[in-house]
Amino acid sequence: MLNRWVLPLMAAMIACQAEATEATDTDRISGIMIADYYAILSADDEDENLPEKRNAFRFRRIYFNYDHSLSERIDFRFRLEANDAGFGFRAKMEPFVKHAYLKWKGALGGNLYVGESGTPTWALVEQTWGYRAVEKTLLDLNGIGSSADVGLAFKAHTGGATYHVMVANGPGKSPERDNGKKLYASVQFHPGENQIELYGDIDMLPGGDELTLKAFLGRVGDGFHGGVESFMRIGKKAALTDPGEDVTRIGLSVFGALPLRDNWKGFARVDAVDDDDLELLLVGGLDWKAEEEVHIMPALIIQIPDGPDPNIQVRVTGMFKF
Repeated sequence: MLNRWVLPLMAAMIACQAEATEATDTDRISGIMIADYYAILSADDEDENLPEKRNAFRFRRIYFNYDHSLSERIDFRFRLEANDAGFGFRAKMEPFVKHAYLKWKGALGGNLYVGESGTPTWALVEQTWGYRAVEKTLLDLNGIGSSADVGLAFKAHTGGATYHVMVANGPGKSPERDNGKKLYASVQFHPGENQIELYGDIDMLPGGDELTLKAFLGRVGDGFHGGVESFMRIGKKAALTDPGEDVTRIGLSVFGALPLRDNWKGFARVDAVDDDDLELLLVGGLDWKAEEEVHIMPALIIQIPDGPDPNIQVRVTGMFKF
């Protein structure tokens, strides 16, 4: 259904790119493809989604971006995303709209975004981690928010700090589900190679508000890049059965990457999440830069739930940008 208009739209974008002159440079097409081979070596018997010996090749994520300058002050971005439906599912990959916004440069001393744009929830952490192709960051992996939402956003740099505030629907890329809205706020400081972020959001849901607080300390240098991230989520997930009781989740992530030799890096990460039960995630691997925009990344991922058996998975991930 979506392909009926997506394919013609993509063809029109490519035509615009072909017609754009180098002098104006008002149109740009880009994208990212992430594919891997994975094999599950061990799994918790109670986890039906991760049976042992499951293995597959897959396109895990594909981005297609079209950027256009409407004028000196207003830019437009349109991003499509497609994901593998998962092992055993018969559904084909279908693209959906990830970004669709106008960027008004210089508005109120910063940049104003109107439409579906990126949230500040884990943008800086994901950039510092640098291996979204291998695994999602802490909040993303645990379903704490969304990477994009529909609404109004404002970014500004002043007084040595970067501010990103947003008012949006809340469900991310899905349609609005209630009359409440979600408020986001992030302030970042970048002294030298260091990065500091304080973040909070409040989602006004019918069953009770959900509050998320996060702190992040990172470092990005010529060699090492990494950081420490922690969050706390307070909400009423059990609102239908016990509406008077708040549910609290807390989590911590420590990660880093170092050059090993020419075109090779090593990376590692440890996550701990307490959601009534403590769950751990261990990630370790290598990053080979085969070409400037082509990376091959073998990795070992171990999830240790509150159960007798860990989930152990090996992956070889390939990523290229165009």
